[in-house]
Amino acid sequence: MVRIRLKRLGRTNRPFWRICAADQRAARDGPILEELGHYDPLLPDQDKVKIRRDRVVHWLKQGAQPSDSVAQMLRHVGLDTKGNEVPPQPWRTKRRAPPKPAAARVAAEKAKAAEGGHKEGEASP
Repeated sequence: MVRIRLKRLGRTNRPFWRICAADQRAARDGPILEELGHYDPLLPDQDKVKIRRDRVVHWLKQGAQPSDSVAQMLRHVGLDTKGNEVPPQPWRTKRRAPPKPAAARVAAEKAKAAEGGHKEGEASP
């Protein structure tokens, strides 16, 4: 059975993947049937995934199964796992911790000042 999956390239800490159609029994970086695009996670969101849309649709219509990670990438470019057009899914941004409320921030600053042993308005030795 044919799978559409990623083939790792690049070097340490500089990953780069090719999106390929390959026999599912072949090794990750082994022989492929066709190269369909590439994925570079270090680029801005709009440039991360480049695919040959017509060839991807061809393989999906022939019964190829995308891997989970490739299926997510296809959703980002507006394709589902059957090769149909869908609205593109936006990339997720990294979540940050919510900001502390003002009262908690003031209490933390007072506690920090108390640890130093200095009162406000006093000069340090």
